[in-house]
Amino acid sequence: MINQELVDYLKGLGVCTICQLRYLKARGNEYKDLKESFEKLNVKYTEEAEKVILDEDNGTVCKKPKHESCPCCLGLFSKSFQSQLIESIYQTDINKFECNDIVVAISMPMIVQTRQLAMWYALLDKFGNKIDKERAPDVPLKEAIKLIINPIICKELKKGYDANGGGGGGIMINIQLSHNQEEDNLNKLKQLHDRAFPTAPNTKRQVVSRGVLDKQYMPKRIKSELFKEYFTVPPPADDCLKLDSIEMIGPTVFVAGRYRKISRKLSHTPWILNGKRVMEDSIEEIIIGTVAPYFCKDTSKVIFMSSGREDVDVRCLAKGRPFVLEIPNSVHTTLPIAEANRMESEIDKSSKLSVRNLQMVQREELVHIKSGEEQKKKYYRALCKLRDPATLDILKKLDIPEGFEIQQKTPIRVLHRRPLHTRPRMIYKMKAWVHKDNLNVLVLDVVSQAGTYIKELVHGEFGRTTPSVSSLIGQPVDILALDVMAIDLDWPKEVDNSIQE
Repeated sequence: MINQELVDYLKGLGVCTICQLRYLKARGNEYKDLKESFEKLNVKYTEEAEKVILDEDNGTVCKKPKHESCPCCLGLFSKSFQSQLIESIYQTDINKFECNDIVVAISMPMIVQTRQLAMWYALLDKFGNKIDKERAPDVPLKEAIKLIINPIICKELKKGYDANGGGGGGIMINIQLSHNQEEDNLNKLKQLHDRAFPTAPNTKRQVVSRGVLDKQYMPKRIKSELFKEYFTVPPPADDCLKLDSIEMIGPTVFVAGRYRKISRKLSHTPWILNGKRVMEDSIEEIIIGTVAPYFCKDTSKVIFMSSGREDVDVRCLAKGRPFVLEIPNSVHTTLPIAEANRMESEIDKSSKLSVRNLQMVQREELVHIKSGEEQKKKYYRALCKLRDPATLDILKKLDIPEGFEIQQKTPIRVLHRRPLHTRPRMIYKMKAWVHKDNLNVLVLDVVSQAGTYIKELVHGEFGRTTPSVSSLIGQPVDILALDVMAIDLDWPKEVDNSIQE
């Protein structure tokens, strides 16, 4: 099929220049210089004319843009739509976002897809077997939007294009379009679908969606005569698409740091029991409540992640435990040192928690929080009470520099939230000292595999953890207090936010 014949036919139907190029399978930069692209394809280029209108007030002739109503895109690629879109974006709160990149997502009514299909049938009627019945003859609208509309918006707003689709630090501009014939179009589609794809009795009918249209609706599967009973082929010019709404969604950002838990009366996350709150605060709430408001208004969707967790009555000391906040729809993509210092100081005032090394991190770095979780080493110090006074023999039995393996059933105290399993865990090192003021109290240092329940390691929980400290020394042992001394994870990097920029 000669390109000129195709373009002449499309032009005669009122198809816009951009859509003509789509049916010529133009890709990439070929939409930037239309004249050059047409010439390369050996097609005569005709610039779309402006409509000349007489100004009745003063009798002068003025030029106004032609009211474009391409039967394929319904004005989506018209100059007037682009102008309206840019103007509408400027009227939003886009300037509140501290972002250099954008990505545009346009949601179109299904009438646009129906018209693409109608044009496919029209080309088959005109050019016969030169048109494939399985592969659409045009470049998909979604791809064309990325090639045409996105660059125009980026240029006008002086923003870059976010190749990661809103997840790489850019603003997602969600544009909702509608058409006054969409309801009628959907009714016809439903009738056509029931006949083209009948369902067996007692079978749930398939809903006609955009995905169904893309995958199932093609001339090879639906006869032309059946399609034409419901839709006009070729599709006529009609009213343009309407711009319903524009929503700005900021990027998802990640803020990491390390927290030190000072209180023995602080849960990791909100503790709700039988519908009632047990503790006033939690680590998650203190950190989110202080850090997240700088980035977003709605903090309810912020996700708190950490490298493990402590029990309510366990402290986490030394460098603390790594954590990260996943913050959607953020207005900021940077965290100034002064602001990070303010956040850290504010958290310190709680006297329950201390946070350091607050900083922005990339999504890829989240792998540090979860990867190899069970291979990480954790360092603990436990204060243990013996039934009988400590002896030299007991201290020797608990001096195990080479480590040993234990079998540990899920503790009874966490069975309500964890499945019952027996898990092997490594104790890499253990050493004990007698408390200087009490021979019945031991200070026990333990280096263990992540995921080890240290309290059960000490008292054995009725033989559910074997061996245990209790079984090793042959007498009952209670744990009075437990601290996390170190976590074998050198992340995030150390930063000193007390140094002013």
